[in-house]
Amino acid sequence: MTKRIRMTAALLGLGMLAGCGGAAGLTGALQGAIAPLVGTQPAAAPAAAGAAGAGGAVDPSSLRQVSLNTLGLTGPATRLIDNGASASFAGPQGFTYTMRDGMLVSTRGLGDDLMAADARQSRAALRAGGGQARRVHETLDGLDRIERAEFDCTVTPKGVETVELGTRRVQARRFDEACRGAALIFDNYYWLDAAGEIISSRQFVSRGVAYLRSSDL
Repeated sequence: MTKRIRMTAALLGLGMLAGCGGAAGLTGALQGAIAPLVGTQPAAAPAAAGAAGAGGAVDPSSLRQVSLNTLGLTGPATRLIDNGASASFAGPQGFTYTMRDGMLVSTRGLGDDLMAADARQSRAALRAGGGQARRVHETLDGLDRIERAEFDCTVTPKGVETVELGTRRVQARRFDEACRGAALIFDNYYWLDAAGEIISSRQFVSRGVAYLRSSDL
């Protein structure tokens, strides 16, 4: 069974960066992924230092295209931190989000944020070409208390599709993830390249925010 998610100080730091406070938790696995961000192990240089190359040119690999249709936010997102397993990005109007191996694990600055998510089983099902998974999400209720929800999910392959990534079009394998909880149902979409990396996705954030679409450029 999925262990209770415990948030780390690193994610709380991201929350302060985005202007959204509140306590939260992450699983031990996510703590390990975020550990480099707080100096408990060597971390890659933050994108703030590496996003611009010689002459101040922006490194395209540090950018993603992000959209939150419910909130009317669309535009480029700049990588803030990347430790290999996890990467955090700053999107339009300063909100931030963190992906672990292509799976959305938190947002900050959106109001009804996803404080933490354990999506390891969903990622494993994607690698396996489909299957069953259980995921756990933590959000804040109206009193800023952690609200935990578990979802039973089915990951299904949908064949090959053409995906637009900035100015290019690529062929990618699509997978749909249908998730059902006690009081909530949602569907996530993923597009994977030949190496199995998630190059584009539409993933659920929360009731108030709905879905975040994030794609490589």
